Amino acid sequence: MARVREVWIPCSGARCHGLLYTPQNGGGGPGVVMAMGFGMVKEAHADDYAGYFADRGITVLAFDYRRFGRSEGEPRQALYPMDQVSDYRCAIHWLRESGLVDPGRLCVWGTSFSGGHVVTLLAFPPSGVKCGVAQVPNLYSYKTALSYFGSLEPVMMLADQGRGACCRGEPGYISIVSEAGEPAVLMSEEARSYYLEKAAQLETFKNRVTLDSIDRILAYNPGDYAPLVRKPLLMIIASKDKTTPPMQASEAASRMPGPVELVELDAGHFDVYKEPLLDEVRRLEADFILRTLEG
Repeated sequence: MARVREVWIPCSGARCHGLLYTPQNGGGGPGVVMAMGFGMVKEAHADDYAGYFADRGITVLAFDYRRFGRSEGEPRQALYPMDQVSDYRCAIHWLRESGLVDPGRLCVWGTSFSGGHVVTLLAFPPSGVKCGVAQVPNLYSYKTALSYFGSLEPVMMLADQGRGACCRGEPGYISIVSEAGEPAVLMSEEARSYYLEKAAQLETFKNRVTLDSIDRILAYNPGDYAPLVRKPLLMIIASKDKTTPPMQASEAASRMPGPVELVELDAGHFDVYKEPLLDEVRRLEADFILRTLEG
């Protein structure tokens, strides 16, 4: 069984809370840095993936971004995509310098919204990062919003509701998901079911983000960086995904000059987190990480 301990990572003047999973042999080999998807905290799935990877001999650092979960940072629940990418870079630096891994054999892992961060990081790779895993990634935020609403106008109206307060440093909030008919960021039924279930299970998860997150999210489109991705990438998409359209991800993958392994599953967006697919997905990912980093 993997060994797990809490760690704190310096991130742009704040501290991000992490869980470090080390193999029984103590590590010294490949390492993975992972964070979760839209507004989610590491406790949701770290054991499922990081624990499994560590049992395969991979050291894993799973962390919460600033302003989320047990990490420090204000305003709480502010989802600023490029800040999250910066937090990834700090976590990668921490693991690389920890003495617990081979600093030249690192992989970045992300799912859903953080799957887009993996593409961003591979386009502008930190030292030591040799590959990435992106499952059901969000690569075009504005296109996803268009698929929900048909227009960006209602999204911008939501953002503008709290504009004055945000400008005064008093951010308003909007639910990540809500009951039918109420304003929320994610509108698919599969997302609503997943997040409301997790909200009841996870003490540190909060079902909301700041209204001033919306502008930043819409402007964040990692698929634009596809032509810059030259490092190996495993991308897992779900053909029945109603939350991050799979065609957008496969189109971006086709424009990446580096080696891309694209796996399409006959599943919905959140099926990758549960059996029977979970075991298949994490096995594919561990095989890819070990094969790529050992090669």
